[in-house]
This record gives sequence, structure tokens and C-alpha cells, in this order.
Amino acid sequence: MCGSIKSTRIPILPMPRSSTTPPLLMTAAKKACHPERSSRRAEEAEGKSRGWSWASKAGGNAIEGPLTISSGKVAVEIRAASPSRLRPEEIVRGSSTPLRSAQDDGVYFKAPRLLTCLLALLTLILPTHAQEPREQPTPFSVWLDFHALASANPPHISLPIWLASLGTERPTPRDGAPAQTIYRLHFRRVGDLNGSLQLRLFFDDQSGTAPTVSGWSETGAARFAHGPFGTGLGLPSSENLTLPMDGVDYVDITTFGDGSNIRGVFLASLKRADIQHALDFNAPAAIADAFDNLPPSALNADDYSLYGRVKASLDPGVMKLTPQDTPAGSWEFELQSPPLTAFVTFEILDADALAPLEITVNDRLLGPASVHQPDLADPAYIGLVRPLERDMRFRYAGWLRAQKAIPGSALRAGLNKVVLRLSRDSGPVAVRTVELQLKYNSPALDYNLVPNTP
Repeated sequence: MCGSIKSTRIPILPMPRSSTTPPLLMTAAKKACHPERSSRRAEEAEGKSRGWSWASKAGGNAIEGPLTISSGKVAVEIRAASPSRLRPEEIVRGSSTPLRSAQDDGVYFKAPRLLTCLLALLTLILPTHAQEPREQPTPFSVWLDFHALASANPPHISLPIWLASLGTERPTPRDGAPAQTIYRLHFRRVGDLNGSLQLRLFFDDQSGTAPTVSGWSETGAARFAHGPFGTGLGLPSSENLTLPMDGVDYVDITTFGDGSNIRGVFLASLKRADIQHALDFNAPAAIADAFDNLPPSALNADDYSLYGRVKASLDPGVMKLTPQDTPAGSWEFELQSPPLTAFVTFEILDADALAPLEITVNDRLLGPASVHQPDLADPAYIGLVRPLERDMRFRYAGWLRAQKAIPGSALRAGLNKVVLRLSRDSGPVAVRTVELQLKYNSPALDYNLVPNTP
């Protein structure tokens, strides 16, 4: 060919057999498929690739190119002598009759036959299975699912070297006291390997159960006590604790009732790491979550301004939203002047990743809030299967941080109202620590002027 060269890459797709849409005609210079026929052009052209090739006729131009195999996919490289006359739809349609050039004795045949040869070739040179995932080693952490361990066929789990056993006790109530269940973890003392542990307790926040966590020595001396946890929201929840294990042989998880409200615990050895942070700003959390969840938000009682940003607390309390009784919660606040933009931030308990809360500001629907989702390996994800739904939903048994951007035009001077509403498919959730950030003009503001809207 002469003239300019244009190269592009498209995947080879099998075309349906139809009288109106002829299949793409292919060619191969290989003698393996048809040894009785040969290609003189392939032998005469110096530097001609001896691999698979294909040809089609588009707008009077002969188009051909070698096949490329990369990452398990087949593609072709097209070269046309007249790029301006080449149209993609012509490449797809091809020609309804075999193509033969006066200067080319190559072999031409239809796509299904070539694809059969290609598939046979690929089975010989490419692996037939995907890479097997490697199990992430976790010798110093363990997830104990109490419900699964108490079942008729408990799973086999490997305990870390510092965890000796797990037992359950139900002491006899005295003087009309309510019944209690104690999950007792027996630990070995192995020095720095369990000098400090992370214990994350997963439980159903039911009224009247309120679990506690306590540490004891072999002689019965109390080492620490945490709890009670929960406020009776009736939702799955979790608490993250850091336990100093010096002199601790047993950790008791005590709850009222039969203990069915306790889902399990996640345990992990902790090690110290030096962290530097800006002196003028808040220190980072004391512990980094193993599954990349964000630490709880800390609200300030006063409003603070920095570089044109005003941060204000709307509500530090907890509000439960239910589809039947309370599908939405609203917060009102006054502004002296509307900002350039704003963020509303809050934490949500038992969030459904497929059904985030809808945000409305001053009767203007802004859409769903964005939720920070931890690693899917987090035991806090609980599957939920509903009738007539093809997908399993996952709710997070813990607090997640959510945020929504508010355009400045949605706010006004005077009274404003923010509404958080359950979506149509959402179950009950709880919301807490609602915070507002407002961005105003300031000497630190930087912006660009653009000539048009994209």
C-alpha cells in the first residue's frame, strides 16, 4: 500500500448469520488451515508478518491487518491506505462475497471457520484457568462468629497462639435478677504478641440487653471494664475497644438474656507506630481500623472558621429512621448570608449500600448521600435476602460516615432546612453527629474563570 498509514485496534466479534448482515470476511496467510493453497504475496513481501491476518472491503479499500493476542483477548490492527475513506460501520459489515485481489492469492474464508481455528490455537497456548487468589495470612487476628460456633456443624477455625479457648456460662439468677449469659475468652500470655489487643464487639442493640466487656486475672482480680453498650435502637451495631492485656487471663462478654443478641467478636494484636500530625489540628485516632473504617466524628460545641470555611454542629444526638413511622428527619438552621457551597456530614448506623439516604435542602432534592464503605472483608457486613429480589443486600452493623455536597444556590439567608429521608428500598437506620460546613469568600479563596460551560 502507499499513502499515509492509519492504525487502530478493534476486537473481533462473531457476527450473526443473516441475509441482511453478511459476516465479516477473514483471511489467513497460514498454510496450516489449508495446506493445499499457498500465498505468493506472503513469500514475496519482505517483512510481511506470517501470523494470522484478516481482510475486508470497505468503500473500495482493501483493509487487512495481523491478529494480536493480549491478556486472553483477540484484537486486530487495521491499516488502510486512505484513512479518510474508511468508515467503522463498513468494517463491521464487510463484504458478502469472498475477496480476492489480482495481486493476492491469499486464502479467504468466513469468520466462523477462522474463529474455530483461533479457539483451537488459543486452547494450546493460553492457560485455561484464572489465577487462584492467595489467602491473606492473619496469624494474629481472628473472627469468632458465636452463632456459627454454636450451630450443629460449627466451622473449623484456627486460633491465634495467644487465644486458648472460648466458653459460655449461664449463671443461676439470684433474688429475682434477670438471667445473664457470659462469653469467656481464655488468653495465654505471650509477651508483646498480645500486649495490646483490638476487640470489636458485634451485637444487636436491643433494649434491656446492654453488653459489657471486662478483664480478669487467674486469681479473679479485675483489670478493666467497658460498657454497657447500646441505647436500645433495635439495630445491629458494634463497638471497637483497645484492651491492655498486661496481667489479663480472661475477658468476659456479659449480656442479659440468652446471649443471642451477641453476634461475635473480632480480635487482633496491636503494635505501636509513630505518627506525626500537624500541631494546630486534631490528633488522629488512637487506633487504625483493620478494615479502613473511619474513626467516629468529634463535634465541637462552638462554630469554627478557617480559610473561609465555617464548621457548625447541627445535632450531636441520635435519631432513628424507620420506613413506617419516621421515614425522614429534618434539621433547621439560620444563616446570615448564603455560602458559595456547603457540605452536610453525618454518621449512619446499619446503612444499606444499595439504598443510601436521600438529601433535600429547602425543598430541593439533591440526591443520595455518599457513604464511606470499609473493606468488604469487614465482619460488620450482614447479608439480607428479600423475596422477589435477585440481589443480596448488605447492611453494615456499625457507624459509617456519610456526606453530601450542597450547592450555594440551594441555601439562603435566614431559615434553612436539611432533610434526610429513607430511600424507597431502605430498611431502618439511625443517624447521629450531623454537621454542616459552609464555604465563604475569603483572601484564601482560589478560583478560575472559564470561557464556556463544558
